[in-house]
Amino acid sequence: MQAFTNKPSLLVVDDDPVVLEVVCESLKRSLVDVHIESTDSPKIALRQATSRRYSAVVTDVTMPVMNGLELASKIHDVHPHMPIVFISGTDQALDDCRPQAFACLRKPFDMSVFVDTVRSAVESCAEPRH
Repeated sequence: MQAFTNKPSLLVVDDDPVVLEVVCESLKRSLVDVHIESTDSPKIALRQATSRRYSAVVTDVTMPVMNGLELASKIHDVHPHMPIVFISGTDQALDDCRPQAFACLRKPFDMSVFVDTVRSAVESCAEPRH
């Protein structure tokens, strides 16, 4: 299992390259103390998230091959307490994810709310677990 530096880490997954770029750039500017990785492939995300210990994951819900809810379920099989922030353009998709979610945000979202939500998810993982 790959170890990160002492920095908290975040994985961002979205099949839309424009959304992925905008979200990651905003997070990198705002969360300078967080190591951020991204991918447009849920399969790659699953491999990364099950072989590494991220502080949190942000995932789109509606993606081809594997949706965000399936991805979260598989990540939680390995890391049951991993905070997952779901993002989607539809309320129904987010409603389906709520039981596994740290938070659910509907696109388009206010970027400051998004950054604050992700910061809270990352920080929640940094808290000691008993």
